[in-house]
Amino acid sequence: MAESESSFTIPLITVRERLPITIFEDVALAIRGDDGLIYLAVSDICAVVQLAPYSQLRRIRSNEDLVDGLVRAAIDTGYGVKAQYFLQLELYPLWLIGVNTRKAAPQVRGRLQHLKRYLIAEVYAAFARITGLPESSSRDLEDLRELDQIETSLNDLAARQQRLEESQARARQAWRDLDARMRALEGQRDEVITDAQRGYLYTLVQAWGQARAERQPESVRNPYAACWAALKARFRLSRYEDLPKREYPTAVAFVRDAYRQLTGTDLDIPEQTSLDL
Repeated sequence: MAESESSFTIPLITVRERLPITIFEDVALAIRGDDGLIYLAVSDICAVVQLAPYSQLRRIRSNEDLVDGLVRAAIDTGYGVKAQYFLQLELYPLWLIGVNTRKAAPQVRGRLQHLKRYLIAEVYAAFARITGLPESSSRDLEDLRELDQIETSLNDLAARQQRLEESQARARQAWRDLDARMRALEGQRDEVITDAQRGYLYTLVQAWGQARAERQPESVRNPYAACWAALKARFRLSRYEDLPKREYPTAVAFVRDAYRQLTGTDLDIPEQTSLDL
């Protein structure tokens, strides 16, 4: 996706985790930033419904709610590190509600329309819970004077939202403290691979996945995910960045051997001393 002149206004975050996920039977890259929040690749979620990423990015930027959750992240594609746009997961439903289904891919249009109607109904249900109105339908409102309670409820909403945000902030801090303690304990047991080693291993697996996609297009729907699954299964990992440093040479050899068995050639990607993620 081409960068615009105003791209510097979109924050660049550091990626802690990444994982391809399935949406509407297609694949989108999900990442987690240092803030603990999860983001979805804009180009991928647009590809899922066959919409132009540039026009959707412009729509996100023009929306005061969506733009707050728009970030950039440097992603190693296996052919170099490139900055890509990501949208905060919590704002994905709001983006979907604004999608013009007439322009969406025919194979997902019906499912997307159904999802939009469901999301709109859920938004009203949330509004009804806040204001004390019937959640199912306005037909269940017997007296229009019951609408008088909307103003009172909305006046109380700001105070309730403040309490909720304070509670969430405490929960996030507790999660960070727990995560730090867990990582400290893991570090005492076994030192994990460095950021540079994570980056190099990611590059190798991406090359392996591409080779698998080219040579075995019908074997698996997502060859990249299959390669990651094989690597993590081999070393009994839930996240590849938790690979012990002592296992790093074996992991590199595992990927190189798999690539050689698949292609008959060596995986000629030199290891760098550092690699930005």
